[in-house]
Amino acid sequence: FEFASHTHICRLPGKDKDIPVPHECVFKIHKTSLNEFSRRRDYMDQRYNGMVNNKTKKLIEVWAMKEVHNLNRLRRAGIMCPEVVAHRKQLLMLSFVGCNGVPAQTLKEVMFTPNQIKSAYQQLLAGMKTMFSKAKLVHADLSGYNLLWYSGVLYFIDLSQAVLTDHPSALTYLYRDCVNMYNYFHTRNLKNVLDPRKMFCHVTDFDVKYSDEASFVTQIEHLQRQEVHEFKHGSSATDYAFETTFNESLAITSESEGEEEEEEEGELEETPEN
Repeated sequence: FEFASHTHICRLPGKDKDIPVPHECVFKIHKTSLNEFSRRRDYMDQRYNGMVNNKTKKLIEVWAMKEVHNLNRLRRAGIMCPEVVAHRKQLLMLSFVGCNGVPAQTLKEVMFTPNQIKSAYQQLLAGMKTMFSKAKLVHADLSGYNLLWYSGVLYFIDLSQAVLTDHPSALTYLYRDCVNMYNYFHTRNLKNVLDPRKMFCHVTDFDVKYSDEASFVTQIEHLQRQEVHEFKHGSSATDYAFETTFNESLAITSESEGEEEEEEEGELEETPEN
């Protein structure tokens, strides 16, 4: 990224268009040398069919692109999350959640008052429900580390692993998110926290009949097979995934750095804003 001196704009190499930059922003780098999330391929969905090969660098670039797509989907759905300012290869420039260089705290760090934790829980349920019904996404890694609290507002972060609701394991991942969030709020003595199964039904609006956890898991696996079947046979449930092309001020996909790399690996082209 090239920054213009004393102005809040930047320009990516090879691009003529200036990109407005917030007063404060943060860079997120998806590392290629460390495999901190070893099962990335399990979290790829149909948006990226044919884009991932056996090269780790290419996988990380697509992984970063996936986070851009998912953050944009959340913002369009009205869910609080960082804004993507620009994106190149495995590097993201995001709006900063915080003030004067002091970042917002994660939920693991916050010392809530009773009213604050109640508000955080209500915002969590609303956000998860909107994410599932409107953004058509499941976060798939919700925890106290992937949620920020700033000025009384809950922010969702770290969306690389989030999957579309028609992903073969989406409902399993959602139930795991519900378990994690139940454990977080229950251990902080918040009253009237929905247990994971009731939380799952609240988020999805599914009427799941169960007598115990084993039967519940069996039912959601059956529901997931139905969701995948409907998608394969033309359901409009995930048409949301294919809409408009990327706005260059929001995301710039990878470009090869020389003919040798281009011939060896090919080039990631601009893709729909998923």
